Amino acid sequence: MTRLFLIFLLNLLWFSCRPEPTAQAVRQNAAADSSVRLADSAVVLRQAELYDSRIGQALERHKPVIKKYAKHYGFDWRLIAAQIVQESGFRSDAQSRVGAKGLMQIMPGTAQELSRELAIDYIFMNPRENITAGIYHLKKQYRMFPAADYDNRIKLALASYNSGIGRVFDAQDISRHYNRSANHWEQVKPYLATLKKSDWQLHLEVWPSGVPPHGYFNGYNETINYVDNIWHLYQVYQRLL
Repeated sequence: MTRLFLIFLLNLLWFSCRPEPTAQAVRQNAAADSSVRLADSAVVLRQAELYDSRIGQALERHKPVIKKYAKHYGFDWRLIAAQIVQESGFRSDAQSRVGAKGLMQIMPGTAQELSRELAIDYIFMNPRENITAGIYHLKKQYRMFPAADYDNRIKLALASYNSGIGRVFDAQDISRHYNRSANHWEQVKPYLATLKKSDWQLHLEVWPSGVPPHGYFNGYNETINYVDNIWHLYQVYQRLL
């Protein structure tokens, strides 16, 4: 008996002995295939809606520089895109009530510092420089949390970008005080809300001075929402882009 003929007989035997799928299994498989097709169709529809929107068009316009510097500093470009949406809605002329400007909403003092470090002069006037400086600034925050895993390191860095790194350091101190992880965003973020002046009794337990080293903080809701909104949108962009 030749080898090819033997293989043919074995395959024939396998197919003849394989049990027929039940009607329920057929229905389940069909439903699963249908769900996948519907999910894929929904993704395609959302992609089209995104690209047709003002934000989508701005994203396409700035995507080359976002991708270039996100890669240079070790970030997923879709994370940076989500951050820009949260910061400015992709409006290059955006300005906050406290003076932050541009796509990445960089504060004037921070802009001066970044301008020296990067040797660029038009952070507020040039969207490309604003994006470059913002990604670099996020990387600086990221480097301050080497003990955290990647996802939590990103979240802590985003919180620092929004609130200032000192606020996050102070919240980490309180997290350690309660024997919780200082390197996990979900465990640190509730303690941003305990940096208010009214929490003075807790502060006496944590710090000899009785006050947070980096000052009182009332903007905790904004920072918590900032991080969580970016992370949620980032997950959406991972699926769409």
